[in-house]
Amino acid sequence: MEFKLDQEQKTDLQNYVCGLIKDSLKKAASPQQPYLNRVEIAKYFGVAPSTITYWASLGMPVAVIDGRKLYGKQSITKWIQSKEKTVS
Repeated sequence: MEFKLDQEQKTDLQNYVCGLIKDSLKKAASPQQPYLNRVEIAKYFGVAPSTITYWASLGMPVAVIDGRKLYGKQSITKWIQSKEKTVS
């Protein structure tokens, strides 16, 4: 597959890709957010967003600020650890 771009399109594409890379680097370098939204916390724990909703119904801690739900990484990790059982 071959793409033919004029110089302006090449420059636009380069600027776009560089912008994406810079944004990603900023996010990686910035201090990690202790609280995330449902989709972000689901990605963090490697589960579906619906699983986060289910866990919240089971008593997982959720912070509600002005109607917006935020999920703390540390508090959820502790909650999950409290559910650990020894399997024999």
